[in-house]
Amino acid sequence: MDYKAKAKEMEAQEKELQFKYFDSELALKIGMALIEEAKNRNNKICIDIAIAGRRLFHYSSDGNAASNDVMIERKKNTAMYTGHSSLWAHYMLKDMGMSIDEKWHLDPSEYAEVGGAFPIRLRNCPTVIGTITVSGFAHETDHGITVDTLRAKNFCEE
Repeated sequence: MDYKAKAKEMEAQEKELQFKYFDSELALKIGMALIEEAKNRNNKICIDIAIAGRRLFHYSSDGNAASNDVMIERKKNTAMYTGHSSLWAHYMLKDMGMSIDEKWHLDPSEYAEVGGAFPIRLRNCPTVIGTITVSGFAHETDHGITVDTLRAKNFCEE
């Protein structure tokens, strides 16, 4: 696999899926759409949507393990630290042949090297203001369900 090309693909998604605004009502709409999509895929899901240190939406399907909530926090930490999706970080680290500890000296118990956290960016604002984080599928699918849902429902066009 060409990890560098995959990381560039993640960067293109992040550039494409920027928001005009982001508030608690939009977080609720996105969260509910993610739940519906997980049900359509016959899978449990854990979702966390947060901006500026405020948790705007959190959901965990019946039967989910507490480890999904722990993984949410680790993925979110990675995205906020790097300013990119946690899947971008995964591909960058794979390309360099390094761990998160080796590259950024981050504690692997606090930061995850897997996909699932997608950065929330406002148009014309270079800083990540929060994350949409999913756990419950394979980590690339955790990332993909967010991207698919944002595109299908045109949430970035509101």
